Amino acid sequence: MSSGHGRPVLPETVLVAGGAPLGGELRVPGDKSISHRALIVGALGEGTSLVRGLSDGDDVRRTRDAVAALGAEVHDDGEVVTVTGGRSLLHAPLGPLDCGNSGTSMRLLAGVAAGLAGVTVLVGDASLSTRPMDRIAAPLRAMGAGVTGSGARCLPPLTVTGGSLHGITWVPEVASAQVKSAVLLAGLFAAGETTVRERVRTRPHTEELLALAGADIEVADDGDGRVVRVRASALRPFDVVVPGDPSQAAFWVVAACVVPESALRVRGVYAGETRTGFLSVLRRMGARVGLHGGAPGGSRSGVGAVADVTAQWGPLSATVVHASEIPSLDEVPALAVAAACAEGTTRFVGMGELRVKESDRLRAVARLLDAVGAPARIEGDDLLVEGVGGDGEEGGDGSGGSPKGLRHFRFDSQGDHRMAMAAAVAALAAGPGESRIDGFGGVATSYPAFLTHLRHVGGHARVQLVAIDGPAGSGKSTVSRAIAGRLGLDRLDTGAMYRAVAWAALERGIDPQDAPGVAELAHSAVIDPGPPDVVIDGVVVTSAIRTPEVNRAVSAVAANPSVRAALVERQRAWAAAHGGGVVEGRDIGTVVFPHADLKVFLTAAPEERARRRREEPSEGVARRDELDRTRTASPLAQAADARLVDTTCRSVDEVVEEILSCLR
Repeated sequence: MSSGHGRPVLPETVLVAGGAPLGGELRVPGDKSISHRALIVGALGEGTSLVRGLSDGDDVRRTRDAVAALGAEVHDDGEVVTVTGGRSLLHAPLGPLDCGNSGTSMRLLAGVAAGLAGVTVLVGDASLSTRPMDRIAAPLRAMGAGVTGSGARCLPPLTVTGGSLHGITWVPEVASAQVKSAVLLAGLFAAGETTVRERVRTRPHTEELLALAGADIEVADDGDGRVVRVRASALRPFDVVVPGDPSQAAFWVVAACVVPESALRVRGVYAGETRTGFLSVLRRMGARVGLHGGAPGGSRSGVGAVADVTAQWGPLSATVVHASEIPSLDEVPALAVAAACAEGTTRFVGMGELRVKESDRLRAVARLLDAVGAPARIEGDDLLVEGVGGDGEEGGDGSGGSPKGLRHFRFDSQGDHRMAMAAAVAALAAGPGESRIDGFGGVATSYPAFLTHLRHVGGHARVQLVAIDGPAGSGKSTVSRAIAGRLGLDRLDTGAMYRAVAWAALERGIDPQDAPGVAELAHSAVIDPGPPDVVIDGVVVTSAIRTPEVNRAVSAVAANPSVRAALVERQRAWAAAHGGGVVEGRDIGTVVFPHADLKVFLTAAPEERARRRREEPSEGVARRDELDRTRTASPLAQAADARLVDTTCRSVDEVVEEILSCLR
């Protein structure tokens, strides 16, 4: 699913069912961390860089849009992203750089902005605006840049005034690849040498890409840490293939380990040592996981080892997990689900940094585990998870849980993509039944294809099905469009399908009253109801089906039982293919989807409906009402369990809020 502005959109509420084994193979999106850095280093390179396999999540789109706003030329043909950059092209942007929910974008771009003359303002959404930026502000200020934010923790919006930078030696207080990267990127503009000393090695993607681009950079291990030195450099363009994201692969690996009888292979995953700590943890727990391949990527890869990851279901035992094993902590939500399915109590040590992620993930993980039936508690910066492996209890709702004793649940991820995906894995492990995950739309920031991949490997997920009925002029189209937009759902206008058949009949000289002729047309026609366009047999008819001629013909067409049978079958197939959605028409709640999650019957005063349908006089609206109510096939009627909503003299927002309140 996607929005009209090209940004990925996923439904806000998803219902995930367990009880089926997972199998097969898949490829996760390109590594998000590498994708951000490839765009930024490409923008700094003198020439045109080629990036294949770029992550398609919204976070990376924010970075792509930002480097373009800084002066780089970015082109995406769907397969290859080209970035044409260089110091002479880059400049402070004309307006704020909108980082959305992406803390990586904000921190790395701040490092670049520190080296550009002028003022750069970086803004984010409500969640990002609560995330501290003091850890990058301090080193960038020490290098000579001006960095201001709100309060002592330097909360966004972040204002960076570029200056004459000088090199520093910086030792981050907390392991952070983002802080390291911001300092190194600023170091490309600084006089002298810039050094970052890490106590714990973090993901090395900035160093890898800078080396690929010919930067004057040195990297050396130092015990458990690493020392990175960089000097002002002119970068050359590069050609890179972004491997699969191990942080995204972790969800599928854990799912295969905890869903009975499952076995999965995730292809082409980045396999550098700083990104595969979660596999070591799972092996300690007794999981059957493996890395296959792992040879350095070819000349077009350039960013380290790539391998396939395999995982199979089996019994798990509790362990102790230290933060240093997973420096970014990105895989902790998935590992916590594995801990819930293990036998014994797992302790996650030193997890305080989870509190300042997209949400307070420390509390969110505990909340999820409590919901699924594996008690969790927080002790200082540690998380303790009481696994339920092997106890064989039924779900708390009496519907039957998994063999491990998990239960289905309702969980609000609060827009945190990793928490939403972890909840989906927990739901898959909870056995027969269905869990509801709210705030799922946040997954679009990193993994827009997650639901598609879940179904591909045998999982079951659906979205809410909202049926909206009502007479002509009651506001069905306007309201259903708004509901679909708010919920991140696809929308089907069934009336457009009947109108398309009516238009085709008129075009072909078939009398709308000729029941057999129109029925044959309806059964044979290829109809795409959109959006964006309504198409029948290859002809775009979006506007043509709204003419007075079609208005007069459509009721007779819609009253034809054979036409309705043909189109109802297609409407149900559409909902099955989309996993649900918002469907509007005049028999949706009574005939097409009698078991919809929510049924709404819109109405309005006759004079109000006639006013809204300016192209149709009031007597025409009344005539259509009578035809719709009295037709033999699926007459217009309010379902017994439908919510009646009168739209007379009410704003669209008021109506939408009333309907949404029924789903909460």
